[in-house]
Amino acid sequence: MWREVEVELVTSAPCPLTGWSGSVAYKTLLELIRREAEPKGKIFAHPLYRGDRPILSGVEGRAVVLEPMTQVKIRAVITEQDLFYLLSAVSKAEPTSSPCPMSPAALRFSPLELKLGEGHGFAVVKLRFYPTAFMFHGRDVLYPSPQRMAYSLAKAYKELFGVDIKPIADRAPTALEIVGMRTKAVRVNIGDSRLVPAFLGRAQLAVFGNVDAWLSLLKLGESVGVGISRAIGFGKYKIEEVVLHA
Repeated sequence: MWREVEVELVTSAPCPLTGWSGSVAYKTLLELIRREAEPKGKIFAHPLYRGDRPILSGVEGRAVVLEPMTQVKIRAVITEQDLFYLLSAVSKAEPTSSPCPMSPAALRFSPLELKLGEGHGFAVVKLRFYPTAFMFHGRDVLYPSPQRMAYSLAKAYKELFGVDIKPIADRAPTALEIVGMRTKAVRVNIGDSRLVPAFLGRAQLAVFGNVDAWLSLLKLGESVGVGISRAIGFGKYKIEEVVLHA
């Protein structure tokens, strides 16, 4: 069983973020869980959030300094067993280690459930992408490729629920199409001055055929991301609008 979690933390000292905040979120979750036991499953972390906005530190050299007593959030998808460990660690409210010490203040969680719908039609989905990257036979794909998204979502579905839905992903060429986008390629420092390519921006995705199933998968992608490096918060996007057409 998988759970969506949101941990609220408060910085206890100045926290300079020169690299990707998703790397910090991932390391913080690992540290908290490992205080109780080794993690039992994969972690799908988001970047750090301040309020409801992700902190895009490390993108094109951007640095952010969080002052003491700044409230931040870490969102992720983890196993039920790791949630048990995380609950125990959060209850002790001990600050994490440097260079970004943060004290956990609250934890919320809910089941990650997904039932693929069955309803045909046509829709246009507006998406906002944060740093995302796909790979195709060793080559970077730095735009919201519908086919890469479909296979990534199918892979995540199998990882999480043990069901192979590759036949759905195989229909992507006739079911999904980008009909508008404003994205740009960026370099992201994921830590230790390692710069990796990614893209971010907005796109409009037209969906045809089994719209309900595709919308369910896109909703899953909001939680676990698409593309590479999802553990450290790459591949996150927000569904900003869904317009259904008769």
